[in-house]
Amino acid sequence: MRIRASVILMLMIALTLTLAACAASAPEPTAPPAEPTQAPAESGLEVESGDLVVYSYEETVTDDFLNGYREQYPQVNLKPAVFGELDEALAKLRGGFKADVFNPCVDYIPTLTKLDLLEPVDTSKIERWDDLFPFFRQLPEIQAGEGKVWMVPVDAGLEGIMYRTDKIDPPPTSWNDLWNEEYAGHIAMEDYARNAIAIAALALGYEDPFNLTPEQLEAAKQKLIEQKPLLLTYFESDSEIRELFKSGDVWISFGWTADANILSDEEGIPVEYVSPKEGALSWICGYSILKGTEMPNAAHALLNHYLDPELQYIEATDFEYFVANQKVLDMLSEEEIALVGLDNPAEVQNAHAEVTPLNYDEWLQAWEEVLAQ
Repeated sequence: MRIRASVILMLMIALTLTLAACAASAPEPTAPPAEPTQAPAESGLEVESGDLVVYSYEETVTDDFLNGYREQYPQVNLKPAVFGELDEALAKLRGGFKADVFNPCVDYIPTLTKLDLLEPVDTSKIERWDDLFPFFRQLPEIQAGEGKVWMVPVDAGLEGIMYRTDKIDPPPTSWNDLWNEEYAGHIAMEDYARNAIAIAALALGYEDPFNLTPEQLEAAKQKLIEQKPLLLTYFESDSEIRELFKSGDVWISFGWTADANILSDEEGIPVEYVSPKEGALSWICGYSILKGTEMPNAAHALLNHYLDPELQYIEATDFEYFVANQKVLDMLSEEEIALVGLDNPAEVQNAHAEVTPLNYDEWLQAWEEVLAQ
């Protein structure tokens, strides 16, 4: 049954007058305390509630690295998962392991994108993006379109030549010093196809050591075969090469700034690092967002968190890594800055960033032929 509009109007007026009278005679209510609000992301994002799985090396998912994020975003249940090496992690992701944030290095980005495992990172959601050294932001290997990247760089390191200063004088200057007959029986090379072939390519004068023509790859293979009689060994780990330097069996090898610092500063062994004139190799690692995450804002906030100068300071001082955020320079002493190469960022900028060649199966075959000689 329909009610006439005039009747409704009269009822509404009467109800309004009644409520007004009650309000005038009633005491003012005390306002309830405001509900606590979650802190917004540093970039102004509204961070979701739920589980966020970060899949990373063990050293960067400790409480020292994650507690600050947990305190700022208590609505996020941050769940670390660790891997030992990236090949292991990639196999697990391909097998269906689910995570939200991943810690890859530049050389794995082509494979990860080819397998459609990554979501582009929106750099406008990374508040600290503009604090990065410009060459990190401009890395061609990470670009995913305007304002988008596949990875936010966080740390890096140089790979060049380590040598014993009590055995070799003057210092080495070229990758070709790893072929110097004067050091025969005291030279070591890493047992790793990609790096060994790239070094041979640089020694031959090729400017793009990770993008070789078939003819260049063959020449690099022959260069490595020529080196074999001069070698003491191929080494497989940092600890192995450090022991060989400590014993005095190795005088010169492919190596890392951090290992040279450990040997000289902690072990008292006269070892130094040099970047060859043809350019060092460099590893560059960071954080990416994995395809299918249901926590995209929380993931962006975690990438931004890893650029916190306090965390970058830990990486620079405890791990002796070159770090991406320029603001960490304000926190380091001149000695600490020099130790990790932050006094000369152009050295990392000019290094050859390691990438896995698209025809890597051919590189592996060439390496097997070197080892078989």
